[in-house]
Amino acid sequence: MEIKGVITGDIVGSSQIMPEFRGDLLTCLTTMGDELQCISPFRMELYRGDSFQLLVEDPTQAVKIAILLRAGLIYHTPNKEYGMWDAKVSIGIGSIDFISDSIVTSDGEAFMYSGRQLDGMGKDRLSIQTPWQDVNEELDVSTAFVDDIITGWSSKQAGMIYLSLRQNSAKKEVAERSGTSIQNVRNVLSVAKESLIKKYIERNAEIITAHINTQQS
Repeated sequence: MEIKGVITGDIVGSSQIMPEFRGDLLTCLTTMGDELQCISPFRMELYRGDSFQLLVEDPTQAVKIAILLRAGLIYHTPNKEYGMWDAKVSIGIGSIDFISDSIVTSDGEAFMYSGRQLDGMGKDRLSIQTPWQDVNEELDVSTAFVDDIITGWSSKQAGMIYLSLRQNSAKKEVAERSGTSIQNVRNVLSVAKESLIKKYIERNAEIITAHINTQQS
């Protein structure tokens, strides 16, 4: 049985986004849909104007893609006086029963987990559910901490996180692309808790890989 990742997201406060910026929002999501393919191939579909869903081939990379989607939205916020762009993002890891031409009409365990979690997130903006109870229990608290960190990012912090983590870029490269010094990059990423975000992503991938290997052996 093949395991994949499904990411379902809703833009936070979408009704408050000014009409002149809605095109920018769609462009932002579409651009990230291209840029994040380097992490794992995925299909992405936008629907209702304020929601999106991704079917990720490598389930161990779904959480990294989800975090970077939020980072990209925060970074590309055009008018910060009206609040930062962000999304509630729910990750489901599991089997896939049926894939149609449209992702949102596909079905399976991963789709069920992702959709069900999104409906019950309340004020949370990041969640993950897998078929394995011990994994869910371990990730429950750490995901809450990571969610809190991401929600507190400034545009600059989110932008540097996006540049740094997308291709595991060196500080020098991030500095060159940001037009700033390496020391400033180090300072910004330190405040953004990049090291903790990396540890979370790595641990997430490690335990999901272990459970998939056990299931398939």
